[in-house]
Order: sequence, then C-alpha cells, then structure tokens
Amino acid sequence: MSLFEEEENYFGLDLGASSIKLVQLKNLHGKPSLVTYGDIQTPTGLLNSDSPVDQDRLSDIVRKLADDARVSTKNVVAALPSVSSYVAVINTPKLSHDELASSIRFQADKYIPMAIDQVKLDWTVVGPGRNAEEVEVLLVAAPNSVANKYLNIIQKAGLELLALEINPIAQARSLTTNKDLSVIIVDIGSVATDMAIISHQVPKLVRTVNVGSRALIRVVSQNLGLDEAQGEQFMRKFGLIQTKLEGQVYKSLKPVLDTVVEEINKSVSYFHEHSGGDKIEKIIITGGTSALPELPVYLANSTGITVEIGNPWVNVSYPAALQPKLATISLNYASAIGLAMRNFV
Repeated sequence: MSLFEEEENYFGLDLGASSIKLVQLKNLHGKPSLVTYGDIQTPTGLLNSDSPVDQDRLSDIVRKLADDARVSTKNVVAALPSVSSYVAVINTPKLSHDELASSIRFQADKYIPMAIDQVKLDWTVVGPGRNAEEVEVLLVAAPNSVANKYLNIIQKAGLELLALEINPIAQARSLTTNKDLSVIIVDIGSVATDMAIISHQVPKLVRTVNVGSRALIRVVSQNLGLDEAQGEQFMRKFGLIQTKLEGQVYKSLKPVLDTVVEEINKSVSYFHEHSGGDKIEKIIITGGTSALPELPVYLANSTGITVEIGNPWVNVSYPAALQPKLATISLNYASAIGLAMRNFV
C-alpha cells in the first residue's frame, strides 16, 4: 500500500463522517469518462469509532455501496482526512532516488510530530526547488493506526486497498482547471472544515478547523429554539440572507463562520509571505454546506478574494442525461472524483 501508487483499474472511495461516496472512471479518448458513482449515508460517529463491531458495520456499508454501484474492480484508492494526516512541502538537494529516500526519512522528523516508525510515510518530487541544486518534495504521513484501520475496513468489505491519498490532493485534481493558478480549496464537511492552498496543483498548506455543518445546525437550532431537523431546514433555506427572519439565521451562523474566515485569512497571509510572489487567485468552496444562500458573497466580502462554488465534474465526461442529477450532488463528490482521476493527471 502506497500513498502515491498508480493502478490502471480501480475506483475512488471517500469515507466521510456522514456518508461514503465512490466514483469509477475510464479513459475515453484521453479524457476521464464516468463509469459509475454512488453514495450512502452512515450513522453519526461510525467512522471515528475504533470498535471492531463498528468497523465491521462500516465494511458492510462499503460492500453494499460497491455492489449497488456495480463497480467493475475490487481495487480501491481511498481518501484520508486531513485531520488524520501530516503534510509538508520541503526543499531538498537533488539526489538519486535511493539517496533521496534515505534523506527524506531523516528530514521527516522535523515536520511530523510522531515517531517515524509509527507512521506510514510517503513522498513524491513535485517540482524544482529554490535553486538548480534542489528539488521540491511533497511529504505525506499517516499514523499506522489510521492506515491499518482503513485497510481493515476495506479488506473486510472484500476489496483491495491500493493507496491512501489525502483529500486536498484529490480535490485539486477535480476542482481546478488551470494548473498554473494558486487557489485555496475550502471543504466544509459535517464535523470539520479543511482548507488547502494549492499552487501548481501541489498542496502548500493544509489546515483543519473544527467547524462543520453539524456545528452550524446546532447553533441555529439553539438560537431559534428549534429541533435539529428544523434548524437544518432553516439554515439551508435562509443561510446568510440578512433580510429573512429578521436576520436571525445569519446572526446565528456568522460568529461560527467567522472562525473559518479567520483561518482562511491567516493561511492566505502566510502563503503570500512565503510564496515568492505568488498570489491566491480565488477560493473554491466545496462540501454540502457550500450551497448555503449568500455564503460565497459573505466569504468574498470577508476575505477580499473571489469565491466560486466548485464543480468536480468539470474535468469528467458523462452522458448529458445525467447532468441534472450530477449537478445536485456535485458538492459532495470532489474527493471521490479526484481519487478516480489519479491516472488522468
């Protein structure tokens, strides 16, 4: 199992906190073409549980999803949450592959807050370094306990785990079309928001804020005296529209979302200070909560950066008849599509 292994026939599997998504693609005239896709809801807290019983339940759900979607392979590349991984981009002297491998393992101690023998470590050269004598290397590490958990879940589902890949790398493939741009991808999940600065399709900075849709629903429910089902309905209907319900939903959401805004602004400032002149061109938002009314406008006004809602199907060909359906689910599929696109980049 490698974090950067290539395999011709596989599907992408995104195990999220509230649902699981999969996508399988094939090469059609040099472009990724949709073979199948599918998603299924999962009980709250199931993915985070270390109980063997819960992991077996999750394996059953994965198996059912793969069967229902009729994937044509048992090979899987799975998404690893940013919160469960460590990412760094380092500059290192140009060396042979073997020398580089030894050097990087030694250097990794400086960037990974765990003992090297307790993590699954992988790396890939992503470009030239600061001068002609250096190369830029992307380091990714995941705790052995996390990697083994994913391996166990997928194997018990009757599938073969080929590789783990962090969400930002997958999302950079599916959500960007101009590889020369520097962008920040903000993925609002159910329990956390991941943000990754992507420059020339390489993650330069990855951060996680413990704010997701569940926290937003909870604050709306509490402030308006609603149960959580009603709170979610109000949140998704009114979002950040200040003229509806006397702005009560907006006023509830704003302090929580400002935590995300603050982290975006800090990340962008850090990148601008260390990028050698590169600037963030836009914010791409994804995840189901990205559809909140007026959220793009709010983020743009709060950061001074253009905001767009990501479309992960933009690089994939599919039957025109599927377009309405795919459009309604696009915000949840950025990672699964990006995983499936690995062999097309």
